[in-house]
Amino acid sequence: MKVMDSFRIVWRNLWRMKLRTALTSVGVMIGTAAIVAMIALSLGLKENAVKSLENFGNLTEMDVEPMYYIPEEDRVIPDDERKKLNFEAVQELKKIPGIAAVMPVKRLQEQAKLKVGRREGYVELIGVDVNESAAYRKNDVEKGTYLSGSPQEVVIAYDVPREMRDVEKEKREARRSNVDARKNGPSAMPPPDMGGGAPTALNLVDKAATIVLSREYRVDDEPKYEKKEMRVRVVGQLQKSDNQRYSTAVYVPISVVKELNDWVNRGRGDEMAEGSTRRTREDAKQDHFEFDQLTVKVESREKVESVVKALKEKGYEVWSPARELETINKFFFVIQLVLGGIAAISLLVATIGIVNTMIMSILERTKEIGIMKVIGATVLNIRWLFLMESGFIGLIGGLTGLGLAWGAVEVVNYFGSAGGLMDNLNMGYGRGAEGEAAAKLAVIPGWLALFAIGFSFVIGLLAGIFPAIRASRLSALQAIRSE
Repeated sequence: MKVMDSFRIVWRNLWRMKLRTALTSVGVMIGTAAIVAMIALSLGLKENAVKSLENFGNLTEMDVEPMYYIPEEDRVIPDDERKKLNFEAVQELKKIPGIAAVMPVKRLQEQAKLKVGRREGYVELIGVDVNESAAYRKNDVEKGTYLSGSPQEVVIAYDVPREMRDVEKEKREARRSNVDARKNGPSAMPPPDMGGGAPTALNLVDKAATIVLSREYRVDDEPKYEKKEMRVRVVGQLQKSDNQRYSTAVYVPISVVKELNDWVNRGRGDEMAEGSTRRTREDAKQDHFEFDQLTVKVESREKVESVVKALKEKGYEVWSPARELETINKFFFVIQLVLGGIAAISLLVATIGIVNTMIMSILERTKEIGIMKVIGATVLNIRWLFLMESGFIGLIGGLTGLGLAWGAVEVVNYFGSAGGLMDNLNMGYGRGAEGEAAAKLAVIPGWLALFAIGFSFVIGLLAGIFPAIRASRLSALQAIRSE
C-alpha cells in the first residue's frame, strides 16, 4: 500500500465519522490549550522576573573575587590557598566555556580629585584593560568615544559632571552669607539646601582636565604632603547606570593606576634611594601584580548559570544579580511542572477518549478490515492505518488547542497591560523603556508551539497502539462473515 493511498483512506474514514472525530479531538484540544496556557503564563512570569533582576545590573557581566569561605564545608579558605587575581587568573578564566572576555580592574588606593576649569569634584579612579573591555564598553558610551589606550585619555561615569562644584563660588557665597548674618542677624540666613535645585550637569566630553592626588610621607617623623597633577582629556561619558558603586568613577588604562599607586605608596626616603630610574623588564616580570577585581563578560544570558557554577568550582566568588538566576529558574521550573501536571490530567482523559473511539471504529469496520486483508493488506498496513487515524485525531486537537491557547494568552496580556497589572506587580515594568518591547504576562515561544503540536500527535499515536494491534489480529474470514 502506497503512503498517499493510506493517507487518503485515513482522511476518508475521519471525514466519514466527522462528528465523532470532532468530539474526540475536543478532549485533546482542551488538554493542549490548558498545558500551553499554563506553561506560557509561567514562562511570562519568569521572563518578567529576570527583566526585573536586570534593573539591578547587567546579567551577562559579573564581578569576580577570590572565595574566602566555603559554606558547604563550613571552612574559611587560608591565605595560601586563596585565589590570586593576577594575570594567571585572567588566563584561567578565559578558558572557561561561555566567557567572552575577562576585564581586569585596579582601583587607585587614594581618593583623587578631577578639575575642569573652575569646577572640581572627588572621583574614584579605576584602571581597566582597554583591549579586553573596549568591545563591550563601547555600547555603554553615551557621549564621545571609549578609551583608545592613551594614558592621557579618561572616560567618566554618568554622575561625575553632577558632582563637579565651583568651590571658589561657594566660598564667596559662604563669606557673603556670613557677612549678611552678622549685619542682619541669624534670621536673615537662608535655610540650608533651599533654592539650589538639582546640580547642573556639565558637558565634560572633549575637554581638558586635571587629575589631582596627594600622598603623605615622613621626614624626621614629621608628616609631609606632596601633590601630583596629571593632565588628561575626557574622551567619553558612560550611560546612566543603576549601579551606584561606580557613580563617580573615572576610567583610565590600568597602567596609569598602577603607576599612580606606586607613587602613592612610595615613601620619600625610598624615592631618594631609588632615584627616578624606571624598573627594568626583568623587575617587571618579577612583580607579582594583583588586580582588585575581575569583571567577566558572558556570551549570553543562557550561559550565565554554567559560568557561575564553573567559577565557584575554581574557587572564585561572583557578585552579580546573576547569582539569583539559578534560584529563579528552579522556582519557575517547579511551577511549570505543577501547572503542566494539572493540565495533563485533561490530556489523559482525552487519550482514553481516543482509545474508545478507535475501538468503536474497529467494531464498525470489521468487515472492511477483513476485505482489506483478503485483497493483500498486511498486518503492518492495518496497524499503520489505525495509528494514523488516532494520530491525526490528536493532531487536529493539538492545532485547535494551540489556537485556543494563543487567544487566551492574548486576552490575558491585554487585560494585564490595560489594567496595570504588570506595573502593580512591579516585575517587568509593564510598558518598558522607550524603544523597548512591552513586557507580557504570558508568552508562547516557538519551541512551546512546536512541542504542543508534536506532543498531541504523539498522544494520538500512543492511544491508537492498542486498537491498531487489535485490528491487525482479526481473522480475515471471521471479519468477512461478521455482520
